[in-house]
Amino acid sequence: MKMNFEDFRKKIELKLSSITEFELQEFHFLPYSFGSGLLAYRIKRQFHKFIFDGRESELTWLTSKQHHKYSENSFTEFKRFCELDISVEELENGIKNSA
Repeated sequence: MKMNFEDFRKKIELKLSSITEFELQEFHFLPYSFGSGLLAYRIKRQFHKFIFDGRESELTWLTSKQHHKYSENSFTEFKRFCELDISVEELENGIKNSA
């Protein structure tokens, strides 16, 4: 059985908590829109946004510049995944290298 976006949120938060402190900024799960969803976190003065396109089964990781307010931020694409699975190592390296 494929993981849905709500399950992805639980798993990524478990992985993040083993790496660093984080703060949830936004969460949307659209089960009737191909299971699409959006998650945004503040991690080390930077915002990380995960957008899942359920129709295409594609997860996009976006990052922001540091020290900006969430509502005033612009995001750039950091990485794309073909499924809802990011390893702890990918998260850790992504947080380090996106700053």
